[in-house]
Amino acid sequence: MENMSPGVEVGAVDILRRPRAKNVRWVIVAVLTLLSIVNYLDRGNLSVSAPLIMKDLHMNSAEMGVILSSFVWPYAIMNLPSGWAVDRFGTKVMMSIAVGFWSIVSVATGFMRTMTSFIIARVLLGVGESAMFPAAIKATNAWFPEHERGFATSIFIAGTQVGLAISAPLSTALMLAFGWPAMFVIIGSIGFLVLIGWGILYKEPHRHKWLSQEELQYIRSAALNSVKSESKQAEAKVTWAQWIQLFKYLPTWAMIIGDFALQYLFWFYIAWLPTYLEKSQHFSISKTGFYASLPFIAGTLGVLLGGKISDWLIARGMSRLNGRRYTIALGALLTAVALLITAFVHNPGLAVTLLTLGMFTYSLCSAPIWTLAMDVVESSTFIASIGSIQNFGGFLGGALAPIVTGVLAASFGGFTIALVVTGILALISAIMYGTVLKRTIPV
Repeated sequence: MENMSPGVEVGAVDILRRPRAKNVRWVIVAVLTLLSIVNYLDRGNLSVSAPLIMKDLHMNSAEMGVILSSFVWPYAIMNLPSGWAVDRFGTKVMMSIAVGFWSIVSVATGFMRTMTSFIIARVLLGVGESAMFPAAIKATNAWFPEHERGFATSIFIAGTQVGLAISAPLSTALMLAFGWPAMFVIIGSIGFLVLIGWGILYKEPHRHKWLSQEELQYIRSAALNSVKSESKQAEAKVTWAQWIQLFKYLPTWAMIIGDFALQYLFWFYIAWLPTYLEKSQHFSISKTGFYASLPFIAGTLGVLLGGKISDWLIARGMSRLNGRRYTIALGALLTAVALLITAFVHNPGLAVTLLTLGMFTYSLCSAPIWTLAMDVVESSTFIASIGSIQNFGGFLGGALAPIVTGVLAASFGGFTIALVVTGILALISAIMYGTVLKRTIPV
């Protein structure tokens, strides 16, 4: 058992028994969750402040639309090199650089006064934030045994929903009290505080002074199939040539296409749900605000449950790969059914119910998709790389969804075709993860 400390016998630690010592690994997840919340606060505060910025700086809606969209494309593209950089230079270093960089950009946004300067700030924010989740997944793989990784991932992924939920009220309160420039400065500064916590608390498990021997053994206990020791894994560095080789495997493309489809439907919700409820289901503006929040509340619960389900399947004998991909496929399939039915529904209450159910079932996929990066490659050296490649595909879908949905709605006089397209993409995602992604990537 090469992953166990010398003198520790196999079976000395029951992998299903939680250690009685300090749970340092959950402290790591808490910091990752705070980083996740801050990440979404910084990317969401411009949407909240947009009306005031447009008024103060005499911008029109078209100009603000360009500014708002300028985050997505650099974020998607930079996922490719950022994942490689995490694997090449290490989790702590790259996360620290990312958080520090995006916090500086967020603070600096408060001093922007022209359309061009705002676009530059949003592009740089997309570049800085791109390393966040690849680094978080790499940290989770190092700190958790396989039967806890799904739930641990779901916690900090749920932080994205929390960030979206509190961004509007927090940003609004700060703007009313201090103005929109100060709002950017204050929210951006929160990142520096969490960065200090990250710098103090995060180390690899075998180097962490706070970690008890019992918890270290517990963390290692489920990694008995590893062909390298933890120290050798930590020393391994991914070369650019090795990174390029990941694209020659079918599972890589199944993940890119599958996540493209899932993120397309997620951004359909983000960009067009209020308009759909108002135009197609004839809700008033006041009611739209309330009912549009219900799917995201359900989504928060779905994220946590999805991680638990995949862990439960693995604990009962299913392989790690199958436990993750079958959970994703089930969630995507149920979402496809919900959206395809919604396309032909003309009852407002039923439409909201189906859309809420659809976001809940979509969210079952969220944690297993990121956890899958730990299970689809045979070496942990490539976890951040494959996770970021998958996320690149996802954000291409996210970038296209608002545009394509808008064109379809305008061309066909409503959202029926747009919902059908979104539902079909969810079905394609279920096929990619459920049937095409059958084996691990041999790297």
